[in-house]
Amino acid sequence: MLTSAPARARAPARRPVRRRAPRQGLTIRWTPDVVIAFVTILGLTLLPLLGSKGALMFLLGGMILIVTGPDGVFRAVRREWLLIAMATWCLVSFAWSDYAGVSLRYGIQLMLTMVIALAICQRITPQALVKIVLLTHFIAGVLSLASGNARENGMGYLGIYGSKNALAFAMGLLFLVGLAVLLDRRMGWRWRLLALVSAGLGATLMVMGNSTGALAAVAVSVAAVGPLMLLQRMQAPTRLVVIVLSIVLVAAGGVMITTVIDQIAAQFLDATGKDMTLTGRTELWGYAVTEIMERPLRGAGFQAFWVIGNPLAEQLWEIFGIEGRSGFNFHNTLISNAVEIGLIGVAMQAVLFFSAVYFVLSWAVQARSAASLFLAVLMVRQLILMWVEVVYFFQFDIGSVLVVAALYYGRSFRLATQPPKVAPSARTRVLRLA
Repeated sequence: MLTSAPARARAPARRPVRRRAPRQGLTIRWTPDVVIAFVTILGLTLLPLLGSKGALMFLLGGMILIVTGPDGVFRAVRREWLLIAMATWCLVSFAWSDYAGVSLRYGIQLMLTMVIALAICQRITPQALVKIVLLTHFIAGVLSLASGNARENGMGYLGIYGSKNALAFAMGLLFLVGLAVLLDRRMGWRWRLLALVSAGLGATLMVMGNSTGALAAVAVSVAAVGPLMLLQRMQAPTRLVVIVLSIVLVAAGGVMITTVIDQIAAQFLDATGKDMTLTGRTELWGYAVTEIMERPLRGAGFQAFWVIGNPLAEQLWEIFGIEGRSGFNFHNTLISNAVEIGLIGVAMQAVLFFSAVYFVLSWAVQARSAASLFLAVLMVRQLILMWVEVVYFFQFDIGSVLVVAALYYGRSFRLATQPPKVAPSARTRVLRLA
């Protein structure tokens, strides 16, 4: 029986079929950009094992990305101009540095590292970066476990790294990226299986490394995952109210904790085996503050303090028993960097770092993905560690590259989600000029 035209018009329309986002398999789309980025990041990841060969891998891969896409790199450099200004300040500090050759050499290397980091971010997607970080650090974890390299007297495992803190940083990064991939349901089961193994390997090596500070920082970062995922499920107005209330509650809790801070500090120090000077850190900070007051604005020069032959550095190495006279710092990012590049340089670095924290947390709250979650918890960890370690900005350093990635991708998401600017009409312009 035929249906009349009015009846056909009244027939309910079919509902659109909702298609699920395709799951991603174990393989990455090995475009030339991704392959080059993988080699570049692998060189940095295995730098403790490969030495100058790892640095060469990073530089060659980075140069290829820059040369094959100069327009995009130029746009990235122009957008992140403060990052380049900070690197330029470190570079030109050779002009007043106590060791001009050292500052010039490391300043050039820092500039190259920052530009290459921007080139990587401009050429590959955040998800590709996360997969590369997972694969490269899984390789580093397997090599570390296989090396059997540990300090004497059970003072901590080293793996392929020169110190237990370096091992803890790298394996903490492996644990966090594994956790982020594991929680992203859009990833294929093979990726999530690799992430599960990686998280277990990272956690095992962190415990073997016996770095209390790194373990505590990772634990707090993991605790931030729950609130981030909860905020993702809320609407924007509700989310704002919850964030404001949380800030108020945290502030109130902080005030209450200050009344029993002495007892808490004593219990923490007793549990971790440290003393009231945080294993000499407060004494170090005293020396650093004195050095900053002598040259507050410009500093001693980029990486021109811990140099063999510097009298104060030699004295501190002797006091703290650093026989190798390397791998030592003031164990506070702001204080340590202020000694080298002054308050001007530290101010630029702080703006960059805290901007990255803000952008990437906003991204993680608004868009759920392995990339946004990984970079968010990474920046939380860096935020915690910066008060007792030096976490940015270094040449040939994967941590510094990932801070740049958090800044670049976080800002890109914010720019992409902002409403387009509508040019005012001619009438509006006339009224404004009147």
